[in-house]
Amino acid sequence: HTARMESSSSPPAKGFTLTQWLVIAVAAIGFLFDTYELLMTPLVGVPAIAELMKLPPGHPVVTKTFGQMIWMTALCGGIFGLIGGWLIDRFGRKRILALSIFAYAFSPFAAAYATNVTAFIVFRCTTFVGVCVEFIAAITWLAELFPHKRERVLGWTQAFASLGGVLVTW
Repeated sequence: HTARMESSSSPPAKGFTLTQWLVIAVAAIGFLFDTYELLMTPLVGVPAIAELMKLPPGHPVVTKTFGQMIWMTALCGGIFGLIGGWLIDRFGRKRILALSIFAYAFSPFAAAYATNVTAFIVFRCTTFVGVCVEFIAAITWLAELFPHKRERVLGWTQAFASLGGVLVTW
């Protein structure tokens, strides 16, 4: 009787549909690029700051400014990551997901064309904000889309986030 009760209360084990596989693949690629974008900051930061300041990359002012940029971007991402849940509850997951993807797509582009250090740092900060809010919105949405396979879907898509680091080193 207990076995029958357990099997009737849990959903039948089925595979994913083609649409579900597509959602999982897009989420995995999205998480991969989240990590890629965040880990590019140390690679592009020093040369960009040095060029904007017209100083050599090893100059103490460049390294100090880069150090400040690193903690500012992390702080901005962390604060907005914390309020990301509130944002998606207030304005909706799809809307916040779309806006955060736009923010982290536009911001690196704008940072590449920054004409001064302040603008460069602001756009790197908004990149982190976009990535961190997108991360929260995407995880929440995946958990809602796959309520009975939530752990498996989140585990596999998050594994692809680590591959973003591999791409950066490549």
